[in-house]
Amino acid sequence: MELGGEGQVLHLALANGFPPQTYLPLLRPLLTDHRAVCLLPRALWPDEPVPTVLRDWESLADDLLQGLAQHNLQPVIGVGHSFGAVASILACLREPKRFRALVLLDPTILPEEALQAFEDFRASGGVSEFPLVRGALRRTRHFPDRRAAATYWRNRTLFQNWPEESFQLYVEHGTHPAADGGVELVWPPEWEAYYFSTLYTPIWKRLPELAALSIPVLTLRGGDSDTFYPDAAARFQSILPRATMVEISGHGHLFPQTAPTETAIIIRDWLRTRDL
Repeated sequence: MELGGEGQVLHLALANGFPPQTYLPLLRPLLTDHRAVCLLPRALWPDEPVPTVLRDWESLADDLLQGLAQHNLQPVIGVGHSFGAVASILACLREPKRFRALVLLDPTILPEEALQAFEDFRASGGVSEFPLVRGALRRTRHFPDRRAAATYWRNRTLFQNWPEESFQLYVEHGTHPAADGGVELVWPPEWEAYYFSTLYTPIWKRLPELAALSIPVLTLRGGDSDTFYPDAAARFQSILPRATMVEISGHGHLFPQTAPTETAIIIRDWLRTRDL
C-alpha cells in the first residue's frame, strides 16, 4: 500500500490490529523527504484464512522480505510499531542489505521472565487463556454503522487519548461493510488473537546479532508503555549502545497514534542528522 511521498523508501510495519491509515498523522511530516509504503500483513489480505498451526513472528519476516523483493524495495528505512518492530528486526537480521535503518516504535520486547511465562502457557496448551488472546477473541466486531462503532469505541480506555483525526481514521479504515449489513472490523479478531498467540520469545538472543550490524537504529518507547518496560529498554540499550533511545513521556504503547506530531519530529530529525 502506497501512503505517499517521494524519496528514500520508508516501510511501515503495523501494530497488531491497527490499519495503516491510523499512522497517516505520524507519516505526513516525513513525506517531504520520504516515500512511505506498507506491505500489509496477512490479517489484512482478502479472505486469508488464519493458520491452524501456530508459527512465530518469523512468518511476518518471511512475508516482509518476499514483499520487498517482489516490489524491488531496497534498501528501506524500516519503521515498525509493536510486533511490526520485531518483524522488522527479524527481517533485517536475515537480509540486512534490504535496510538502510530501523526505527522501532515501542517494540514488543517483553522482560525475559514474561516471555518465559508465555512459553509455559503455550507449552501447556493454555495459550487461548493468555489475556491478550482472550481479549482479542471477545472483541466486538460488528456494528450497525460507523457512527455506532465510533460511539462504542470513544468510551473504551484504549481510545480515550486519541486525537480526533487519528480516531476518525480508525473508525473509517478499521471497519468495512459486512456481508450481512452494517460494518465489521477490517482486522479480524481471530487474526489478532493468532498474532498474540505466536509472540516471538527468543528476541533477547537475537539482539546481539542486530548490534553486530552497522545499521543505524532509533528506538522510541512510551513513557507509560505497558509493553516496552523501562528495565527492558535499559537492557536493550546495553546490548545496542550505538542505538538512539528516546522516550515519549505521558504516552503509552500507542504513542504513534496518540502523539503523532511529537513522534514524527523525533524521527524526522534523527533521519536528517544521519542523511537518511
